[in-house]
Amino acid sequence: MRVYQLALDRAPNADELRAWTNELQWNRLSAAGLVETIASSPEAEVVRERTLRPAASKEQGTDAELEALIVHIYRFVLERTPNADERQLWANELRSNRLNAAGLIETIASSQEAEEIRERSRIVADVPNGKFIQFTYDCLLARGAMADEIAHWDYRLIHQSLGRDRLVLSLFSQRAAAALTDQDQAPVHDPTLAHVMGTDKFIGVKEWQQRALATTPDVLPAPPKIYPSLAFDRGPEILVSAIASLYRGGDYIEQFLENITSQTIFVSCELIIIDADSPENEYEVIASYMKRFPNIVYHRAATRIGIYEAWNLGVEMSRGRFITNTNLDDLRRSDSFERQVEILKKFPFVDVVYQDFWYSFDGMASVERTAAIGIRSEVPIITPYNLIRSNSPHNAPMWRRELHQEVGMFDASYRSAGDYDFWLRCVQADKVFYKVNDPHVVYFVNPEGLSTQPNTRGIDEANRITRKYGSAINSPWLLSSDEAFLEKTSQTLGAPLDLAESERSLIDWRYGACQKALRACSIASRAAGSSKE
Repeated sequence: MRVYQLALDRAPNADELRAWTNELQWNRLSAAGLVETIASSPEAEVVRERTLRPAASKEQGTDAELEALIVHIYRFVLERTPNADERQLWANELRSNRLNAAGLIETIASSQEAEEIRERSRIVADVPNGKFIQFTYDCLLARGAMADEIAHWDYRLIHQSLGRDRLVLSLFSQRAAAALTDQDQAPVHDPTLAHVMGTDKFIGVKEWQQRALATTPDVLPAPPKIYPSLAFDRGPEILVSAIASLYRGGDYIEQFLENITSQTIFVSCELIIIDADSPENEYEVIASYMKRFPNIVYHRAATRIGIYEAWNLGVEMSRGRFITNTNLDDLRRSDSFERQVEILKKFPFVDVVYQDFWYSFDGMASVERTAAIGIRSEVPIITPYNLIRSNSPHNAPMWRRELHQEVGMFDASYRSAGDYDFWLRCVQADKVFYKVNDPHVVYFVNPEGLSTQPNTRGIDEANRITRKYGSAINSPWLLSSDEAFLEKTSQTLGAPLDLAESERSLIDWRYGACQKALRACSIASRAAGSSKE
């Protein structure tokens, strides 16, 4: 550490480096407090006594060197640059040998200003970094802190001597910048641009149209895929209740009904349409299909209701073992229901099945044509940590009906994020999500859609959700102090977990510690097995 060179005229040894790192890491000392402690030590006093003697001018250093030293000490101890008068004052003290470098450090580090800085950085020092970071996000940004954000700030607090006051100031600046931006300058959601889920890419309508021009316009439907090992009994029971919320769907109702009734297992399904008091008289088209398909159920609400209130009505009316939502402006491949049902029937431990999907900017383009254009999502295999970052089930998942008995219905207070809230309740309840690596649905980026309108509340609702679930989903061992984490890991391992300083200095060191403990358990288990043989 540079303070050793300035105050003690030497470099710290490994034990000293480890000890002081721990003091900073556990927030028992700030950077200014560390400087004061070292500069006021007996060893520093010996160094000052040894060096307080007349020195030749060539040993005093140049004016530029003295000024650089003073600036460095100020920035390290007081977190600011000295003004011209301060630089002149301290340079005179050094030139006249009334102070040497170590004495200068002690004088500045023991000043009232330095004490105020130390006090400012000791914000609730008894609370572990993780919990402090989570609380700060909740209060200042009105959202939950993600696991990687907690790891990032924890690393900076420990290894980069960042004071907690600096963390608070940084997040406050983010919030203030967003709040104080003029409404006319604030970013507006662009409905002609879609984020490709699971990637850092965006696709715009112009790029999609250019790719569409480069593909064959008439693409023949592919034959339904058959997986013999997943074949299931198609008895008289209703397997799937497909729920559709209808409002101003006149442009898409015919295509929608044709698409859903063409599902390979539609005879074992029911389509429940909840008309949210739509003014476009879509019922005329629906009635013609109801004559052909008695498994279409229609219900018109007396007043305008939201999408999640409509879905809840559909769930209450449903009779199928499995439920899926169907948007009027989206499409499904003819075997879409079948692909989802076979997973839920084959694997009883699976609660929700979801998949990647194709992006479309043309509400009339077929599934096959959209697939040929080739813009698809790359949603991840769901874990609690990545689900809270992104609503991966997003488009056309299918789930077991009993989930609503166990985790509740959709929260109708949300306008566009009620399904996201529901999935997080599911993951909190340890429900299992299964991804099918075969995109068999189309998501239409509809500029008139609920989640794509310029006035969407999606970001605000997502922040509300992460604030609601973040503290419950983030592991308590991510939020705990380093000492508590290592103690718990060692207890689980049954022996002290030995970590080198180089391992502790990594930003993801807790993950590495868990992996090391798991490997140690595996080695011990194999050794125990060999001894029995």
